[in-house]
Amino acid sequence: MKIRVRPSSGEQVFAYVNVDRTEMVEATRIEIAAALEKACGRPFPPERLSLIFRGKQLADGMRLFDYGVNHGDTFLSHLKASTDSRDESGSGDDCEGIADDVGSGPSTSVSVSVSVDGSPTPVPSVVETPGATTGSDVADKGTKSGAGGEADTAAGEGEVEVTCDHCDNSQKSLCNHCGCYYCGMKDDEHHTLACDECGRFYHLRCLPTPLAEVPEGDWYCEFCKNDPNLVVAGEQKLDLSTTRKARMPAAKQTKAWGGGMACVGTTKTCTIVPKDHVGGIPGVHVGQSWRYRIHVSESGIHRPPVAGISGSSTKPAVSIVLAGGYPEDIDHGEEFVYTGSGGYDLSGNKRQAKVQSFDQELTRQNRSLALACAAPVNDTVGATAKDWQASSPIRVCRSYKAAKMHPEYAPAEGVRYDGLYRIAKYWKEKGVSGFYVWRYLFRRDDPDPAPWTEEGRARIARLGLTMYDPDGAGGGIVPTTKDTGAKAGAKAGAKRKAGDAASPTAKQTRRFQPTAELWELMRLDKENARLWANMDGAAYASESAYLEGLCEGHLGCPICQELVQQPITTPCGHNICNPCLCKSMSMFGLYCPVCRADISTMGRIADVRQRVNQNLATVLMALIPSYGKEWATAPLITAPQQAWRQGEPVGE
Repeated sequence: MKIRVRPSSGEQVFAYVNVDRTEMVEATRIEIAAALEKACGRPFPPERLSLIFRGKQLADGMRLFDYGVNHGDTFLSHLKASTDSRDESGSGDDCEGIADDVGSGPSTSVSVSVSVDGSPTPVPSVVETPGATTGSDVADKGTKSGAGGEADTAAGEGEVEVTCDHCDNSQKSLCNHCGCYYCGMKDDEHHTLACDECGRFYHLRCLPTPLAEVPEGDWYCEFCKNDPNLVVAGEQKLDLSTTRKARMPAAKQTKAWGGGMACVGTTKTCTIVPKDHVGGIPGVHVGQSWRYRIHVSESGIHRPPVAGISGSSTKPAVSIVLAGGYPEDIDHGEEFVYTGSGGYDLSGNKRQAKVQSFDQELTRQNRSLALACAAPVNDTVGATAKDWQASSPIRVCRSYKAAKMHPEYAPAEGVRYDGLYRIAKYWKEKGVSGFYVWRYLFRRDDPDPAPWTEEGRARIARLGLTMYDPDGAGGGIVPTTKDTGAKAGAKAGAKRKAGDAASPTAKQTRRFQPTAELWELMRLDKENARLWANMDGAAYASESAYLEGLCEGHLGCPICQELVQQPITTPCGHNICNPCLCKSMSMFGLYCPVCRADISTMGRIADVRQRVNQNLATVLMALIPSYGKEWATAPLITAPQQAWRQGEPVGE
């Protein structure tokens, strides 16, 4: 970030310095001294330079972060007196303070107030006289007095005349710049206070709480920090326990909300299929389960991490999650009645509302379910599909939360994918709370057996499908306020051991192997021989993990960050989308956008547009049935492919 520094001499000169918020004050002082020396054309010794920010003097051993320094803030620099000059003059009054910034001659202390946006407030101009005393001498003539009276402004030999820019030291005019801030008068000099932060003058009698005598020590007006604990003196550490953030309730919150997984974000995005993909996800089989909803979102089965319906008011819904959120839900396994969303007041701190307070409407996600039904959209009473199997397929997941109403079909833990369903009809009726709800009848239409059946359980065991839990069998365990420390750790360890003993697949994870037909297609892709060798050497526990590693880690386009479309393999071995590579070549030349290698051997851009790695496209079409439908009608068998399949020699 960039800050600017203004010398305390009153010069309209600013030095700009690039600093870091974690930088120490002593290191910043050296950088500012060099910048001031360059801007002003005279030396600024760092050991004598004092930095002031928002009324505080920055102390060594602290960081800029401790003082709340942000980008664009302004610092005030003050050059302290040199001990050598005091010894030579024999008097401590001949202080170099700010005179070093002005030039030769005596010095005068000038107070500059810096606003939040970095603009300084006006200050009185200084008129110096040969042989004049310093500003500290003027301040010593009256304890805590500083009103613009005759004693302060009388010009004479050995004195400094300070001229107010607003009233020109007129004793008849009221001025709250050089006089009392409240009444503007300049009388009663010996009963006038000067704020040690902003420098304004106040009569003792004019204060909101009048004082009888001048207080000892530092004094601050009502507009400045009058709490000594909030004022950081030199070499004093900053107390962060009294800040606003430290006093907020969240700073003292000890409850583990959601076991640590309720507010996490996604760490990856499914690029195997587009966001609005209809139908099953390649590599994800019926019966596959995840411990947390956020992992279901990352797999692409159900993208929203919280909402139960994935869809919009203009497109049919593609997936839902059954979690027993509404009392009207009815689940019979192969057929269930799903209640739409809405009807609860979730404003403010009512996120856990349990009672419906208004009618549901056929809008947003509710309308997306109606669009998925093979019937006209009716906002009044609903509609029934003449052929329910013509409705758009919807991926259905069941959460363990649904077990409180229908335990025979819900999983014991986590979220499970139960296959494709279609909507047979939808209608509007009055719910148990007295308000209207929209209800949808779903029927299962998936070739794979349901996971709660004997055939489904046998298929899950045959495929080796286990619950996806990156934290282990006991992942996500957060100790409560009663179970902390070693007790909680022992409890979590015992649960993990019990999970390992109960699950036969916990220790023996199956390694996914592509089919023989797929290996043959990979062998034909000679341009990516190293890629397929690396995939063969890596261990993947499931088909979905294999596809994620391939599509997101190896075959993701480095330009558009999506799965490569119309793939082109460069001579250096990188796979890039055809349109992305052509655009890169037209803007940056015939170089690989990944490693900057020369790819001029591929020919001109017109030649590159026709050069698609059909072998790689064939592999991706075999892995992902929906791949390439928008740009290729069918995988073509090229002449080299035909020769390789027949075992004939192929020339380079």
